[in-house]
Amino acid sequence: MTIQYSSNSEKIGQLSLSVLETSPDIKTKESNNMAIAAILLAVGTLAFTPILIRSSQTEVGADASIFNRYWIATTFLLLWNSLRTVRRFWIKSQNLSSQLDEQTSSPISYTSQTVSLLLVSGLFLAATTVLWSWSLTQTNVANSALIHNFSIFFTTTAEWLFFKQRFHKNFLMGGAIAVGGIILLGLNDLQFELDNLLGDIVSFVSSIAFCGFLMSAERVRDRVSATTTIFWWYGIGIILTLPLALINHEQLFPISWQGWYSAIVLGFNAVIVHFLEIYSLRKLSASFVALVFLLDPILTSIFAWWIFGETLPWLNLLAFSVILVGLYLAISSPSVAMNFEGDK
Repeated sequence: MTIQYSSNSEKIGQLSLSVLETSPDIKTKESNNMAIAAILLAVGTLAFTPILIRSSQTEVGADASIFNRYWIATTFLLLWNSLRTVRRFWIKSQNLSSQLDEQTSSPISYTSQTVSLLLVSGLFLAATTVLWSWSLTQTNVANSALIHNFSIFFTTTAEWLFFKQRFHKNFLMGGAIAVGGIILLGLNDLQFELDNLLGDIVSFVSSIAFCGFLMSAERVRDRVSATTTIFWWYGIGIILTLPLALINHEQLFPISWQGWYSAIVLGFNAVIVHFLEIYSLRKLSASFVALVFLLDPILTSIFAWWIFGETLPWLNLLAFSVILVGLYLAISSPSVAMNFEGDK
């Protein structure tokens, strides 16, 4: 009996240890939640971007403001990489962790497909930011924000048409409800005038470019590191925006400390947003990320109310509720869960 009791005790102990261990499903769910939190934080950070762009354009042109954003963001990345290099060197010299050095020194394989994806995603990102910045000089913020967020239509359609992506009915219904909320949100401020027609068209094209950026970034995410990817994006952006600013004879650099402050914050804003986007795209589909970006007008309105004391009409509050209901329905759909698990 004693031997049997000991055997049973061992089995119970092993069972207890197996229960305490984190199962792959729980780990996957936790990583999915982290990805959702990352994209929500990215949207919250991005909500400041139109305000920062408008502020920076008081002293420089539309193309020059994006050029400054890219090279300042690149400077932040170089400083960050320098600090990481110093830290790795110190760890190696102290013999504290050889494993860390081995993991960070793994070579990157640049295949033709990887290079193509990096170039395409960088071109789409540059086109998105330049067109969005230009649209803010040709139309009002409400029109630009509303039309730019229609990228969810193009992203979902392209993934279904070209990549055979299937979406659960709850995801489609949630997306439709959220877009309806965006339209409801723009009813108070949306103005279609002939003077703003060019800016509205540019905003429409920027939404298509943003769709291309999300889809290409989704497919490059696991091929190279986040830092390397962003270096490519910003390098392409600098190469494209500098000639545009010079051709248009724009003031290239700010002339006051307020202008430099806006440019520096705008560059730091870009680094935060793009790192969070890459992290979230490792788990979430491009369509879902585009859908979450519908929260951007909500947060922009809240920040405008908080910072500038602007009013929040009851129609806007109703639109916020509709958008949140649509996003909740989309997040809870089974197709989103399958996208999560099938990405890795």
